[in-house]
Amino acid sequence: MLPLIVVEDLISAFKFWNEGIHEGMLYRNDFYVSLHQFALADRAEAYSRATKESNKGFKVCVTVSKTHYTVWVEMRSHLT
Repeated sequence: MLPLIVVEDLISAFKFWNEGIHEGMLYRNDFYVSLHQFALADRAEAYSRATKESNKGFKVCVTVSKTHYTVWVEMRSHLT
C-alpha cells in the first residue's frame, strides 16, 4: 500500500502521553503518530522513509506544509 499524501491543513493534530509526549493526528477516522519530520529539501528522504514503513503493512501518511514533510504511521502499529 502506498503512503497517503495529505496537505497538513486537512488533519486534526494533537499531543498525547505514552511514556512521554508524542504528536498524533486524526485523518479519515484513523489515528496516526508522528514518526519523523523532514525539511522541504529532503522530500525524497521523506517519501523513502514513508515507503519503507508502508511496506511493513501499516497505513502511512505524509503530510505536507509550507515548511516541512511529516511521516506518520498508523498509531496501533507504533504503540504495539
